[in-house]
Amino acid sequence: MAPRKVWPIVLGIVIFVVIVGVGFLGTMVYLVTRQVHVETMPTRQGIEEFERVRASLAGQTPFIEIPDEDSDAAPVVHRELETHKPGQLSTVHVRVWVERERKLVRVDLPMWTLRLMGNNPITIGGNDEGFRHIALKVTPEEIERRGPGLIMDHTGRRGERVLIWSE
Repeated sequence: MAPRKVWPIVLGIVIFVVIVGVGFLGTMVYLVTRQVHVETMPTRQGIEEFERVRASLAGQTPFIEIPDEDSDAAPVVHRELETHKPGQLSTVHVRVWVERERKLVRVDLPMWTLRLMGNNPITIGGNDEGFRHIALKVTPEEIERRGPGLIMDHTGRRGERVLIWSE
């Protein structure tokens, strides 16, 4: 095959890959932004929302326990709770309450979005003012084996709270 005939084919493949990549990225951005809701509300209302959800999960041991920020202890993962078959969860819910800003963040992620990460460990990010950066050795598959229920309930020293559960 002559070199002149190869370049249009290579160029066509490159353009196709770029279009598919941009489309995939745009779709992911759209889906994630549709799942994240940030709302400013009175302190009492934010705390009540947390307490209502937490009451529905009463008596459950969190799958992941994050130590206090002042502690050098490692997070505790209760692997003995991994008793379900993978593939049965539909949604992972996250609620973050930042009391000093009176902001409630609601994230409801379909489980398939976590499966897209592959079976890579999850990282919980933070910043200098809030939660510290924690690299967990917990994969989406292990969360699925945990089954429906409380994944994490953590309160920071400044009153910020994180509540994660699955259905």
